[in-house]
Amino acid sequence: MLRQALVSRQLTASLAKALKSSLVKVISGPRRAGKSTLAFQVLAPHRFGYLNFEDDSLYDELPSDTLIEALQDVYGKTDFLFFDEIQNYPHWESFINKLHRRGHNLVITGSNSRLLSRELGSALTGRHIAFQLLPFSFVEYKAAQKAEAQAGNLLFDRYLQWGGFPEIALGKSEPHNYLSTLFDSIVLRDIVTRHHVRASTAIYDLLSLLINNAANRFTARSLDRSLDQLSTATIQKFIAYSREAYLIQDLQPYFFKPKKRLKADRKVYAFDNGFISAKSQPATSTQSRLLENLVFIELVRRGYVPNNQLFYYETNLGHEVDFLVRQGSRNEELIQVTQHLSSLKTREREIRALLQAAEELRVQRLTVITLRDSESIQEQGHRIRVISCDQWLQGNSST
Repeated sequence: MLRQALVSRQLTASLAKALKSSLVKVISGPRRAGKSTLAFQVLAPHRFGYLNFEDDSLYDELPSDTLIEALQDVYGKTDFLFFDEIQNYPHWESFINKLHRRGHNLVITGSNSRLLSRELGSALTGRHIAFQLLPFSFVEYKAAQKAEAQAGNLLFDRYLQWGGFPEIALGKSEPHNYLSTLFDSIVLRDIVTRHHVRASTAIYDLLSLLINNAANRFTARSLDRSLDQLSTATIQKFIAYSREAYLIQDLQPYFFKPKKRLKADRKVYAFDNGFISAKSQPATSTQSRLLENLVFIELVRRGYVPNNQLFYYETNLGHEVDFLVRQGSRNEELIQVTQHLSSLKTREREIRALLQAAEELRVQRLTVITLRDSESIQEQGHRIRVISCDQWLQGNSST
């Protein structure tokens, strides 16, 4: 039986429109972010067959023709085939390719970002439409909470701390235990098992260290010194696995020469704030880190690809700007994230970094995202928009 979707996702309309295309519809994103529910929602008016590759009975590889025959026996004639967590099926790329050539209209989901990159690109070049679904945006979260009757600050503060996974937003589970268990499950199923990692304890130690340092800089060598049992090469490999599994994302600084980016310090972010609150040591789960991490997630949700269209920036004088957003070859916006500008020292530091970066990169659009404050600052011929995070998340650009 299909579960009724309680909250309409922002991708619903574009995915429903894509059903008219014969291209393979691919939905990727973290586990439990709502990929299956979204697919069920848009497929509900149509005849479709469904197969979940998380099913234990499918762990032994079955011939693709046997699977299709079984689907036809169960569902009869269908307009669509929906395959859930397709990455668990061996050689899924050739399986999907074959079905597409036979004229089947396909919707597939996967909890692995490589569905949007190397694996998918080589298998279905030009023959797929990709969608990335992250946990609830703040707009979706408010809809889930029926927020019109609730105090805005309390609602935002909860979202800031515990993130947007639907199970939490809909009040079905206690946040700390659910998110801690989900994190561990992703590590075990999507990293350790999928990549045959023997050093399971070591990768847990690495991820624990990174989560406790979300929104901070790191280098593989600094991690190597903290984790003697792992080499720099192994650390880089484990970070790549964690990135693919939608746990963490590393962010490079922007340099005109790409080679310089690869050698520089990176910053680390989690794909949901709830992971930070559930897995960090209490002393490290500061509101400022959560605020910056939340802005990062929203920028990714808006389609900015880390290390391609999204970077951090360090000025020639060594002052850091949290985010540089680019479109093509153009530097579009500089974004600084801080809890407040009430302290004269903080205000001077944040504005100085923005103005220096604006001159070096020739950027006109300057933004400071805060916890509560909004204003407009005119400084050295630049207008700096100061906006509270909850308003920015809802697309409110007024200051």
